[in-house]
Amino acid sequence: MLKSFVTFIFVLLCAGSAYAGQPEAREVARINNCPPKKIDVYQNVVGSADKVIYQVTCTLPKTTGQDATAGPDALLITCDQTICELLRPITLEKK
Repeated sequence: MLKSFVTFIFVLLCAGSAYAGQPEAREVARINNCPPKKIDVYQNVVGSADKVIYQVTCTLPKTTGQDATAGPDALLITCDQTICELLRPITLEKK
């Protein structure tokens, strides 16, 4: 009984979530012309197919006049094991 409990705890400790994390998501954001200001976990899926989706808020340059267009100001980046990729750009709600 004790041996099976120790084995169970060992398996739980070794089974982690996705290996790719915020540094990889930050690099994907930079590659997609989005200097990251804030990175939050948007969705975390655990199980046999571990996946984390990060919401990366971009640092946008100040624009004034006619060049000011309302575009996406954040990215959703999905990380699966050791690979992160852009899911889609999003526009955050203004408060």
